[in-house]
Amino acid sequence: MSALYNKGQALVEGVIALTFVIVPLLILLPYMSKMTEVQHRVSEAAQYTSWERTVWKDSRPSLLPNNRSNHSAIMHENDIAIDIPWRFYQKNGVLINSQNQTEWDWSENIHPLLKSQTAKNSSNKVLLSLTDENVTDGELSRFERKERSGKTPGSIGSTIDSMVGLLSFTGFNLDKSPYYQTEVSTKLQNHYLEPFDQLNLSFKGNSALMASGWNASGGEHAEKRVKKLVLTSVLDNGLVRLVQRIGGFIPFGKELKTNSLKFGHVDSDVLPENRLCRYGSENCGG
Repeated sequence: MSALYNKGQALVEGVIALTFVIVPLLILLPYMSKMTEVQHRVSEAAQYTSWERTVWKDSRPSLLPNNRSNHSAIMHENDIAIDIPWRFYQKNGVLINSQNQTEWDWSENIHPLLKSQTAKNSSNKVLLSLTDENVTDGELSRFERKERSGKTPGSIGSTIDSMVGLLSFTGFNLDKSPYYQTEVSTKLQNHYLEPFDQLNLSFKGNSALMASGWNASGGEHAEKRVKKLVLTSVLDNGLVRLVQRIGGFIPFGKELKTNSLKFGHVDSDVLPENRLCRYGSENCGG
């Protein structure tokens, strides 16, 4: 074929590539960057859900969920879920508060990167779609979560759990389901341009944590739990203390007084002196 008939072939190929490949990709680049942002945030939310459950601290053990005669310092899943929007979806520069006084509003509080144009001739709206068309738009309406706890995997872990279970006769019970798995997922609003208006994208974040701990929540809670393992705690009762007070009047019986001989005593705050100083002061890192 002569060169005369080959002229313009590259131009035609370039127009086709621009029309069907390059231009659509350029239009979708902002949308694709937001997809990456959503995936990052659901992954963080899943990790937070599994971790926060095991590190909850409350100064009043009486408020903790009660498991038989044993208080377990495990934060309720619904309380963790309410914190997720405030910690992972809100705007930059806003302080995180563990006790939010205001109600979450997706349109007002969400980060700008999680907004996008979802319809022609419209302003940017929340990119995350409702989990259900009939659900009210509230704190938990634009993401879903799943939690599952189970026994320690493997035969060795099960054996250890059985051995620890022998302590239950003292009233000291450990969590029998320490293997905790979480999943946080969210769906995106479809792009308004065809054929990207039928993508129906969904992003999931998963996390798993083995936290075979005794979940003490502060000093007072730790003392109550450890005291059940101290054998002399059975002598910590009113009758024994009365005998001690009477015995304290006997010559050389000073050590029998209740302020000296403490049955079942637990001191959870025993620390080296250099750990009790204020860091940055004199003789303490200053």
